[in-house]
Amino acid sequence: MASLQKLDTVLYEVQQACLQLSLPAPPGVYDSADQTAQLMGSVVNLAGIMIDESFDWQQLRKPFSVVGDGVTKLYPLPADFSRFVDQTGWSLAMRRPVVVLNPQQWFAVLAWISQSFYANPACRISNDQLEFMVAPALAEQVIFEYIVADWVIDGDDPLIMKQRATKNSDVPRFDWLLMVLAIKVKWLEQKGMSTAAAQSDFNDRYQQLTQRDQMGQVLTLAGAQPGSFRYLDNFYNTPNTGIGM
Repeated sequence: MASLQKLDTVLYEVQQACLQLSLPAPPGVYDSADQTAQLMGSVVNLAGIMIDESFDWQQLRKPFSVVGDGVTKLYPLPADFSRFVDQTGWSLAMRRPVVVLNPQQWFAVLAWISQSFYANPACRISNDQLEFMVAPALAEQVIFEYIVADWVIDGDDPLIMKQRATKNSDVPRFDWLLMVLAIKVKWLEQKGMSTAAAQSDFNDRYQQLTQRDQMGQVLTLAGAQPGSFRYLDNFYNTPNTGIGM
């Protein structure tokens, strides 16, 4: 299957990082007694988790939904849950967005809930569960999108996703060059050496990948509201030639 980012194994990424750091490329990582290889294996997981947490990567997004019964307010989060993608929660029955409340808002709404002024479904994360202010109605489906914590493909079974690398053949779900650069940065940090050049390379590659990871929106001065007047539109006021004329 085609992918925006080109992947490779932990062993390959560690070997490339070692060569670029003028270190011997190890024949193995997680099965090695060599101290450099062992440190690299630890650094791989440090780098991978930090990359995972730094951006809402499209390859790590998954849908999540709950179906109400009119009583239940608390729903368990998925086993591979890392974080929700902002503003993706919607009630399909009510056709309203889910309002995410902070602790102060939660208790303010509790004080007014008997007034029934709060029309939108409202929720928060509490005790590692999704908690709704009012239980979703019977058969009401509420959908979200979330980022998974599983950033590693198992080297033996590609259908198994993991939250850390443990095998030479494991495949991080990020661009192999980005991983190599991240490994170099973290290895240099551990050794107390300058990371300036490696960090600059990493920042450049990170920017390239994040810019292409999602499609851009059409520029409009009126926002994306349905029915809003399109101030920048080549059908109305910005023809292909003589812009503004």
